[in-house]
Formats: sequence, C-alpha cells, structure tokens
Amino acid sequence: MKHVFEDLPLPAIHLDAQTRILKANNHASELFTWQTFPAEPTYFTQFLPIEEIASFTAFYEKIATGLATVYNTTICLPGEVEAQVNIKASLTSNDNRIFLLNKQDAWKAGCDQSCRHAAVLEAQYQQNPGGILLVNGDMEMISFNQEFINIWEIPPEVQKSRDEKASLQSILGKLVKPEEFIARVEYLYKHPHESDTDEVQLKDGRTLYRHTYPIYSQGEYLGRVWYFLDITTLKQAQHQLEKQQIFQQAILEHIQDGIVATNEKGEVSLANRASRRLYGIEETNLLTDLYTDRNYYHTDGITPLAPTEDPLKKVLVGKNLDNDEIVFIDGQRKEHTLRVNGQAMYDGDGQKIGAFISMHDITDLRAAEEKLRYFANHDQLTGLPNRRLFHDLLEQTLKQAHRHDFYVGVLFLDLDDFKAVNDQYGHHIGDQLLREVACTLKNCLRDSDILCRWGGDEFIIGLPASKDNAGIINVAEKICTEVLRCIKEQDKNFEVSVSIGISISPTHGMEPDLLIRNADIAMYRAKRSGKNKCELFSRDL
Repeated sequence: MKHVFEDLPLPAIHLDAQTRILKANNHASELFTWQTFPAEPTYFTQFLPIEEIASFTAFYEKIATGLATVYNTTICLPGEVEAQVNIKASLTSNDNRIFLLNKQDAWKAGCDQSCRHAAVLEAQYQQNPGGILLVNGDMEMISFNQEFINIWEIPPEVQKSRDEKASLQSILGKLVKPEEFIARVEYLYKHPHESDTDEVQLKDGRTLYRHTYPIYSQGEYLGRVWYFLDITTLKQAQHQLEKQQIFQQAILEHIQDGIVATNEKGEVSLANRASRRLYGIEETNLLTDLYTDRNYYHTDGITPLAPTEDPLKKVLVGKNLDNDEIVFIDGQRKEHTLRVNGQAMYDGDGQKIGAFISMHDITDLRAAEEKLRYFANHDQLTGLPNRRLFHDLLEQTLKQAHRHDFYVGVLFLDLDDFKAVNDQYGHHIGDQLLREVACTLKNCLRDSDILCRWGGDEFIIGLPASKDNAGIINVAEKICTEVLRCIKEQDKNFEVSVSIGISISPTHGMEPDLLIRNADIAMYRAKRSGKNKCELFSRDL
C-alpha cells in the first residue's frame, strides 16, 4: 500500500477523522512546500479559507456515509499562494480518508473569468492519458488538456487564441485521410446527439483511437467531447500478435500430425486439418462433436480401449503420453495405427487450462515393416515361403511327427531344361511360367503341406503326417504329371518337365538339412535317369 501511495502521479494525503494529515506523498509535500513531514499535528482545514470550512466539514462527514467523494475548493499555500484543487476522496477501513488533490491550473492565456468553468474542467482531466477536447454546440473549442496538444502538436498561438478553425487545420494536416475525418465532423455537427468511435491514421505512422459523445445538462445539449488516445504501440503489438497467430495457425494446419486440444473441462477447442481428416470431419462441423464415439483399440486392432484409456482423457487427468501406440478405426472401417504424445497444460499459477495430444499416423510405416518381414521369409516372385521359412517350418513339423510316429516326406523339385525358356522367350515368360508352376503345386497339396521356392527353377515340398512311404511317392508322381500338363498348357513348344528327389523321415534322416540334402541327391539321380520322373533316396546313391 505504501508503494502505491508514494507512486501516485498527483498529490495524495492520508487524514484521520479530525482532518489531521497523517501522511503525504512526494507530490503533496511539494504542493505544501514541505522539506520534511511536519512534526506538529497539521490539519487540512488550516489551509482552507474561513468561509470554506463549514462547507468542507459537511463534505468530510458525508464521505463516511458514501454520499460524497468529490469536492472543489481553494487552499491557501505558504507564501500567500492560493490554488484551486479538485479533491477526490475515499474512506479507509479505520474511518480515515485518502485525498487525491488535483490542481485546477487553467489556461492563463486566452481565458478570462468567463471561461473559468472550462478551466476547472481542464484541470480535472489533465491527468488523463488521452487527448481531450471539449466543444460547444457550434463546434467551437471550449477546453482541452495538455495531452490533446501533445498528440496533435497544436501551435502555441492556436492554444492562446483557442481558434477552432486553426486547430482543425493543424489536425487535418497530420491525417492520412483528412477528407474522411472532416466528413465525419460535419456529419456529427448535423447529428449532435450521436456518439462515434473509430481509428485514425496519421502521416507520421501513428494510430489514434477516436471517440466522441454529446454532453447534456438537464436534457439540454451543451456540446461534445472528443477523446483521442495514441494506440500506435498497442496496434503494433496487436499486428505482431496477429502475424504470429497466422504463422502458428499455418504451421498447425499444414503439419502432418493430428493435433487436438481441449479446455480444462475436456471440451475440444482446437483440431487441425490432419486430425479433422483423420476423423472425417469437415471444417464447418462443431469441434465439440469431434471426440464423440471414437473407435480406439489396442495395437491388436480388436480389443477396444477402456474409456479411461482415451488419449485426451488420460492427459486431462495428468498422465503424459510418450509415443503410445493405439489403433483407430475410421468411418470407412479403415485401421490407422497412431503414435500418440500429449500432456496437460497449466498457466503460470499452476492452474490446469486444458490438454493436448498429437497423433502421428504410422499405418504406412507398420505396413512397410510387415511387408519387410513378409519378404524376409517369402519369395517375391511367387509369394511362396523361402529357404529360411521352409527350414523353420520343416523343423517344427519333424518334431511333431516324431511325437506321433508319422513319416515326413521332403520333395526336391527341379524344372528340366527351364533355361531354354528364358533364353528363347525372355525372362518375363520364364517368370510367368514359374508362377503358374507354383500355382499348380499349391493345388496338388494339402493346406498342411509346406511349399517353398528354393531358388531359380527349384522348389521344395514338405509332406507332414504321412502314414507310409507309398503315400509320399504317390504325391510326387502326381506332381510330375500335373506340372507337365501345366507347362504344356502355357505353350506346347516348351520342352520343360520336372525331376523330383524324395527323402523320408525318419528313414533318411531326422534333421531338416540332412533330409533336404538327401532329397537333392535323389533329384539329380532322377535327372540322370531320363528326367520328368521321381527318385527315392537310397544309401547307395
């Protein structure tokens, strides 16, 4: 309180119930010419003319009842100096009073007793930060404060003469659009009961806030107040803020991640373009509808998230999200894998003001990873399992067969004279033939059988849970027939067939590598024996 009292821009004194001055700020000490605050009790009534004391005492009592707060009087200062002051009073909690003393310094030049009332008005609004001009019903200047002069740089001779035409010309000379200003003045002269507010631009780059309103006394129109406030700094700050907001909004709208924010009540207050596109919501839709009935799931895409696991609800209760993965199913039933980050937001006092989440759609990334995993174990041309996957599947099959005493057959296939197709017809024809052969092989096998492209024109097949060797050999012979038929259907001129080597577990081995090696040996025996035939592995090979 003491700091505020001392920093007031005009004289201020603290009085007790008997008008004794208890404290004075620096401006008041200067007014009363006190070098140091008087040691002896000093009463405010000491500075009043005798004829004013009774009226002032009545005013002083009314302050306590709230019936009076403003009083105009003359005070007698040291050196027989008189000063008119406007007192603005307020009551403190302990029945003391605070007085703000506003000296009513009239414009001396050009102002005689007839305009003393205007001088009183001028003194009352000298402390106002805006420029104030008072005109009568004929738009003639009656009063103005110092800030009005400062803003419009009114020449001294105009100040002395109070020449409204000269003042108007001085003002017009500083305006960017004087014709608009004068048109407004003329309009208000013809419509004296209207108020008006706008902004005016000055040639020196300043922006002024302008407000004008009529003055009445007992229903009679007396004149008009013009109020001007330099808002250049405010407009510059506002313009800079608007630029920053536009810049931030542009970034927010064009960023690829979806951004959603809520207020402290959980009501959606912001959603950028990416989030609206994700949720299938148009620009004109209500943001509060954005988060209704959203389909969030765990990463399996099947198990729904519990209501408390909703990303925005989690961050709103203070739980941070750090690259959490969820699945969102949109209106077209398309799955989106989202990587979500977010947290609650607080103001400088630690009060929660809302929360936000950012959602990075990694659906394509997960699909690419899945594709990489697929091609790590599958042949790109035929889509069949490759060597690595076949070896793993065969190993599992052998373990199961061993537990149940089943035979497992391994067939190693090689297309005879396939190279001639590539040389004569081109690799694209050869690739097409390999795809057709792969399709034929699938049709010859059960779902539980394992088919693999070993490489080039070689395929390998695992036949699990076979009851005897004969069944395995029958499958191999059927494959020879069907593959040859498939090749001839593609082109009768293709001189291509298939040779198959057969190994059977447990007779020819218990390990995948050994069975594959033995089937490969048998396949070469089939080729040497005339091609387009099957050969069962035997030890003498």
